[in-house]
Amino acid sequence: MSDEHNLHDYDELRESFEWDDVYAEADWDAPDSLNIAHEVCDRHAEDRSRVALYYAGADGERETLTFWELEERSNRFANVLEDLAEPGDRVFSYMPRRPEHYVALVGTLKRGAVWGSVNERFGPDGIAYRLDDCDAKVVVTTAENRETIERALEDAPSVERVVVVGGGEEPSAGDLTQTDEETAPKSDDVAEGTSAAREAASRDVDFAEATAAASREYDAADTSGEDDALLYYTSGTTGPAKGVLHKHRWVAGVAATQRFAVDLQPGDCYWSTADLGWLTGPINTLGAWFWGATLFTYEGEFDPETWADLLDEYPISVLFSVPTAYRMLRANEEAFDGVNLDLRHALSIGEPLSAGVVEWGEDTLGVTVHDTYGQTETGNMIINNYPTMEVRPGSMGKPLPGIEAAVVDPDTGEPLGPGETGEIAQRPGYPCFFAEYWENPEKTEDCFENGWYLSGDLAQVDEDGYFWFEGRADDVIISSGYRIGPFEVESALGEHAAVAEAAVVPKPDAERGNIVKAYVVLTDDADPSDDLKEGIRQHVRDELAAHEYPREIEFVDDLPKTVTGKIRRTELRDRTADPAA
Repeated sequence: MSDEHNLHDYDELRESFEWDDVYAEADWDAPDSLNIAHEVCDRHAEDRSRVALYYAGADGERETLTFWELEERSNRFANVLEDLAEPGDRVFSYMPRRPEHYVALVGTLKRGAVWGSVNERFGPDGIAYRLDDCDAKVVVTTAENRETIERALEDAPSVERVVVVGGGEEPSAGDLTQTDEETAPKSDDVAEGTSAAREAASRDVDFAEATAAASREYDAADTSGEDDALLYYTSGTTGPAKGVLHKHRWVAGVAATQRFAVDLQPGDCYWSTADLGWLTGPINTLGAWFWGATLFTYEGEFDPETWADLLDEYPISVLFSVPTAYRMLRANEEAFDGVNLDLRHALSIGEPLSAGVVEWGEDTLGVTVHDTYGQTETGNMIINNYPTMEVRPGSMGKPLPGIEAAVVDPDTGEPLGPGETGEIAQRPGYPCFFAEYWENPEKTEDCFENGWYLSGDLAQVDEDGYFWFEGRADDVIISSGYRIGPFEVESALGEHAAVAEAAVVPKPDAERGNIVKAYVVLTDDADPSDDLKEGIRQHVRDELAAHEYPREIEFVDDLPKTVTGKIRRTELRDRTADPAA
């Protein structure tokens, strides 16, 4: 069985692994000479039939993009950028998963500019903060998003040009001023609105028109592994978002994960549901394209029936998504009735998977869903479960070969023994490890203790070297002196037949300091009642220790989530801290 996979023996590979072996797979003399765009696109373009991307649009559109076409179109975009941005300038996107988005990503890296992106769920303030913080020069967006970008640019004066995909009418004075007779603007206001419209129009570059007029030939910038490549911002859920800078060497790190954890094989069709607005998108896109793999992308939002139909329509063999999606697919498993699946492997990132979700994946999808772990700072999934390694549901697995990770005491940086709770830490120096927080050396330095990068995530390591996630440092609940990780309790809750989703947070208590409070979303066929609450409490008490069960349960219609689908426990903690909650 192990011969069918890229990683045959985990311990053996950890002993023999060298990053130079990954660099040797590159076309150029990496890492001294390395450009991500060339390695993930141009060197695969000789075969004109080799598919880079299958695209399914939200309204039924379909498109197939070969590596040859991706090379040509990204060359054209890089030529457009010659007049808009210098090497090292920041080019940001704000748009859905469309072929033009992937073209712009590759073209920007060819130009030697730095690529960043903002997820579409952010509004003008979140966009403006990121663009202004790094002095972004160019924004790539769609006609549908153009108004949102214009509002953001009021607080991001560094942006000089906006490349617009999809055309659309240029802003008019009427769009920017009131026209109702009862609130008719003064002539000065009209002039100001007209001026704003003209300024916006003069800033715009039509993507289709500009790329059609540009040359199809372009030589990728002669960058090295130490040149700036990607700038992605953290989600900002625990403070101001931080810009995380990665170099061109980053691609070697993500390529290793795609080979050994994602286990990409010739002929695979790989659906990573991640958006390019978060680093997981480029990780799975560019890491897979390093090996010339075929990707699939869907423009629309999550919908169980649509996802099942797409898995039926396309020969998708590898699926990468988030726990929320797998839980919702499980809750709507009837969508898979009559669906013909080609899956041979599935992965997840964001939060630990409960044993029940893993079992459901085996029963319904026909594959074991493998948990993974990474951060924007690590640039990659750096702790994973691997196809040839025993899966222990709830564990994030073991470190990627070539990466030294441990659980350490955050105060001293000293590694802790099996079963002791501390912070997940890594030794820096691997290719995809971040270079710095953007122009913030003090914040960068604060991340390190005793030579270890401290993640802020708590975990334990067991006797066999498996890592077990316990939560962010500020998520752990201390009740009567016991430290209770939220994910173990949430996993137990999720195994109750009436529970679709759950989140637990501390609630202040005079006797215990805190108690565990659970917010529970019920399945459609469950009826909320006090008896059901007691049944759920007893279920968790039976599954876990007596001090871990939720002493208080509140049924809710939904749980607050971040734009990446993670549960916003900070919001629930704030709600629970209210004496009335």
